[in-house]
Amino acid sequence: MKSHSYLRKLIVLTLVVGAFPVLILGWYSYTYSSHTVLEKVNESNAQILRQTQLRVEQTLKTIDYTASQMLNTPLVAGAIGKRLTIMDTELINDLYDNLLGIQTFELGIRDVFLFSLENDWLISNSGFNEDSQAKMKELLRGFTAMQPGSKWVSLDLSGRYDTESPIVSNNYTIMNVKKWPINSQNPQGLMAILLSGKETNNLIDLEDADMGQIYIVDETNKLVAHQNRSLVGTDLSHEEFMARIVASKEATGLFKAKVGEDDMSVSYRKSAYNGWTYVSVLPISEMTQRAKSIAWTSLWVSLIALCTSIVIAVLGTRSVYRPVRSIYRSLAGAKTSREAKDEFGVISEGIQSLLSTQSRMQFQLEGQQAHMTELLVRKMVTGEAKSSEIQERLQYYGYTLDWDRMRVLLFQIDDLADSRFDEKDRDLLLYAIANMVSELVPSEARLAPIIFQDAVLLITGAQAVSEEAFKERVYDMAASVQEEIKRYLSVEASVGISRSFTQWMEAEQGYAECVAALKYRVQLGREAVLFSEDVQPKKSKDMAYPKESAAQVIDAIQSSDKARAQEALAAFIDNASKSAEHHNDYQLSLVRLLVDLIRLLQDAGISLYALNQRERTLFDELLHLHAARDIEAWFYERIVEPSIGLLEERRDTQFRTISDEVKRLIEEAFDTDLTLEKCAARINYHPQYISRVFRQETGINFAEYLAQYRLGVAKRWLRETNMTVTDIAEKLNYNNPANFIRYFRKMEGITPGQYREKPEK
Repeated sequence: MKSHSYLRKLIVLTLVVGAFPVLILGWYSYTYSSHTVLEKVNESNAQILRQTQLRVEQTLKTIDYTASQMLNTPLVAGAIGKRLTIMDTELINDLYDNLLGIQTFELGIRDVFLFSLENDWLISNSGFNEDSQAKMKELLRGFTAMQPGSKWVSLDLSGRYDTESPIVSNNYTIMNVKKWPINSQNPQGLMAILLSGKETNNLIDLEDADMGQIYIVDETNKLVAHQNRSLVGTDLSHEEFMARIVASKEATGLFKAKVGEDDMSVSYRKSAYNGWTYVSVLPISEMTQRAKSIAWTSLWVSLIALCTSIVIAVLGTRSVYRPVRSIYRSLAGAKTSREAKDEFGVISEGIQSLLSTQSRMQFQLEGQQAHMTELLVRKMVTGEAKSSEIQERLQYYGYTLDWDRMRVLLFQIDDLADSRFDEKDRDLLLYAIANMVSELVPSEARLAPIIFQDAVLLITGAQAVSEEAFKERVYDMAASVQEEIKRYLSVEASVGISRSFTQWMEAEQGYAECVAALKYRVQLGREAVLFSEDVQPKKSKDMAYPKESAAQVIDAIQSSDKARAQEALAAFIDNASKSAEHHNDYQLSLVRLLVDLIRLLQDAGISLYALNQRERTLFDELLHLHAARDIEAWFYERIVEPSIGLLEERRDTQFRTISDEVKRLIEEAFDTDLTLEKCAARINYHPQYISRVFRQETGINFAEYLAQYRLGVAKRWLRETNMTVTDIAEKLNYNNPANFIRYFRKMEGITPGQYREKPEK
């Protein structure tokens, strides 16, 4: 057999069980995290695209609204229908000022054109009817056929606009064209607002597009805005992703497409406002770059978890294996077959061997069970057994008893004089009687009978039967055994039977009752069945005086606690009533309590006359009461409450006496080294007791009172004598004058010298 093969199997199994979840968890966490990252990137990109659309359209709508407001002004509406010449300087200047007014820097407007179709004049930043504006007029006339309202168009202004204009950096731009009247099919004039290409690109937040590219494409698939300004105006119709967007009927979408040689994630939004399309193109490689960092993190976490699980597996399996190893080593010396392949094979064979040995021992033990039961019964009737071990041992010996009541039976041979047996045969006869009892009495109704001294003792019991039925059953049992003894042994035997009891510990008392009952054979003759309650009918239970309740009453009186004394008194009367079998016993308990309370007062030096000044004695008053309520009220009103008052008065008197005596000693010996211990020795009390009493009476402790008395004497001497401060301090037993002066100033606020010089009030 290979050594520790089970340990190796356990380690391998633990590693597999521990590593598999770690690997699965690592793979799942990477997959889930990567998918989540991609989703979050797409969501973030879509959100950026939406914000870009909202920002761009907000700007365009603001410009559109501003143009509409301007066209509806009376100045513009009245001027478009007029034939203006250079002579109309004031009107032209007003129109020019209005055009400049809407060209704010925030909106990115670089030029505004007001063109009268009927009168062929044009006003812009360049002036009124400049020759350079001919191509712009031609361009604007091309918009007369557009749908009523306004339109955003993107166009290349090369050759149509002043090359020295500030927007020359990129001739491709967007323009808002609006008819006047706005909804007319045959407009009288047009207004065009021009945005520079540079400002158009500024509509895209470059910081939002750090991971990809954002395209704004018009209705003709031409690029309106892009991070790379050089690409603005490029036709994207040939791009695969743009073709898919145009073919899609959805307003928003997300798909993967090939852009050049790279795989891209494309998300788009189609605008219902001006037909433009907002496109975000994000390289998938950049998106997965973040997922790769998660992959490395997951890998390292998985490796750490795997290594940890390996360490825990090795250490844990060794810890789990330790009991197996201990058992294996314990059984290693036992003889095992060569077929055992691992430790459990050895342990299994060892357990089989132990079970076989246990069976043999149990078989031998059953032969001794009767003797062990007899020993337990013997200890029960002698009072040597503990109540906790009796039930436990009975169950161990195979008895499952749940008796409600029990009795002890004692079988004793009356006399051997007229029989064929001699005294030397008594033990043999007792053994025979014990065997007869075992055979005649069912095992479930008895314990093993024992030979005890010169008799056979049996403990029997029953469950769920009345006392009368149980007594009759026990009598029949005793009579049948008597009959068999006389038939087979030709000797006479009497039976003593105890009173019924419920606790195993009462078996000792039951045996004593059996012995006492058998003594009545002198009166009743031989071969008698003697029940203890029949031969001793007047025996009653011991009357127990409730000492604990009485002690609680006395303690409450000594503590001057009336409420607790009343509760303890009620408990005493209740306990005395329950424990007394006869009324005389009850009265005796009450009288005993009364005596205890009177003794309490006498021990405190209080005369009985202080408690009762009537002609009738307290005992007469008590014995003439019959109701428990009246007795309780009498005890409280006549004894307890007055006793508390007398003890408190006595205590107060004693406290005052002690306090006065201490004060007297202070007055007599204030100029000596007087201490509390010396006072206690003088009046024969303990110092702690005197300290507590003195503080209760005066409100201050002994040392404070002595110091205040000495201070009063010092003040009197300072007023009435010429003693120096040093002499006064020495007379008052201060260690040095400085201590006296310091204490005097602390108490009076001035020094002794200042006090002497202070005029007397």
